[in-house]
Amino acid sequence: MNLVGKIFVVLIFVMSLVFMSFAVAVYATHRNWREVVLLPREQVVPGKEIGLKFQLDEAKVKNDGFKNELDKVTRERDAEKNARIDAVAKLENELKVRTKERNDRDRDLAALVQSERNAVALAKTAVDEAARKAKESAGLRTDVLQAQKDRDANFTEVQRLLDELNQAVNDRVQLQNRLTTLAQDLAKAKEALRYYDINENSDYKAKAPPRVDGVILSTPGAGLVEISLGSDDGLRKGHQLEVYRISGGASTYVGRIEVVKTAPNLSVCKLAPNFPQNSNIMKGDRVASKIE
Repeated sequence: MNLVGKIFVVLIFVMSLVFMSFAVAVYATHRNWREVVLLPREQVVPGKEIGLKFQLDEAKVKNDGFKNELDKVTRERDAEKNARIDAVAKLENELKVRTKERNDRDRDLAALVQSERNAVALAKTAVDEAARKAKESAGLRTDVLQAQKDRDANFTEVQRLLDELNQAVNDRVQLQNRLTTLAQDLAKAKEALRYYDINENSDYKAKAPPRVDGVILSTPGAGLVEISLGSDDGLRKGHQLEVYRISGGASTYVGRIEVVKTAPNLSVCKLAPNFPQNSNIMKGDRVASKIE
């Protein structure tokens, strides 16, 4: 073997060592990516972790649990918030009612106090007048006869004043009794107004239809009927009327309708919202604001 052959042998040996080093380095840094992703928990050994796919699945389960818990807490928070809002609104309404009642009682008390002051002032005036007459009687005693006459006159006057005082006292008692009766009547009237949802600012006449009597002209359908009464008869939108049918000399109640549109001599009505929607209203049925 010549020198060139020996050189080639040495180079081949060196290159073999280099490539062997590369192979060892590649093998040392190699990772089984299938195992990294798909390794299940039951196959995990010390020094290795569960596969990334299973880690992702567990993280999704935990995330869903956290979302459900968040939704539950959010619903509980909203329910508690709504309950607090309802409680505050109820308390505010109760405060308004109590304030109104207190104001009403204050007005009634002021009226009673003023009435009592007037009665006391009248009594004081009567007493002062009696004292003045008595003083005049004492100053005229120099003349016995005149004094007797003055005494009799003053006695009569005092008696009259006492009668007036007694009358004033009786009038005061009657006024107090009348005031009590009026307060009770006012309370009943307010209760009736609250029952019918009427206050002092509402146009209660607009809710009650005038006394009318007409007939059903047609029933075009869709819960609508046409009647022979209109705005010339005093009807307005929102008025409610009673429907009845006369058959064989007897009248039968059919239902209730509400005015939705008016013309001078006719109106279009619908079945009242609080009345059954299957009422069999027919052409020729009678309609009135009140059934006698």
